Amino acid sequence: MIAMHYRFTLPADYDMALIEQRIASNGARLDGFPGLLFKAYLYSRQDDGTLPGQENRYAPFYVWHSAEAMHRFLASEGFAALTRHFGWPRIETWHLVRAPDPASLDGACMARLRRTKVTSHGELADLHGEAMVSGWDLTRWEWLEADFLPSFSSPLPGGGEIYRIGYLAKGGGV
Repeated sequence: MIAMHYRFTLPADYDMALIEQRIASNGARLDGFPGLLFKAYLYSRQDDGTLPGQENRYAPFYVWHSAEAMHRFLASEGFAALTRHFGWPRIETWHLVRAPDPASLDGACMARLRRTKVTSHGELADLHGEAMVSGWDLTRWEWLEADFLPSFSSPLPGGGEIYRIGYLAKGGGV
């Protein structure tokens, strides 16, 4: 499996209600998408009192069953429309060691993503992670851990990026 993430940092005065409306009107379009395990429509708001210090961001996170499914999405009209609206994103990908059963994500309203460097000549067999999603980017030697939580308690140990989940699309299997 492959995790895929990109983020658009938006201006401080950007009306984030537009992002929330975009998620509400488009989120279900990926329900049943072939080869998608799930897509979390992540966002953060600068004016969110619960998550202080955040930037205005739209930051979708996907878990794919295969590279072919991910490629099919990236070649779709939906992704083309996104890039026309927000620009061409830098897409991060990780080969996954662990991914959740999508049913375990029911009720999640927050997400935390943590990235750490894999040490040179480290014991790669020891990388397994406790998070719901964990995997590595072999080009940057980076380890990803992502958790999808029913609530936020500040501060979360271990840091990382914190997002609200606007919608969780569940794919259509392999």
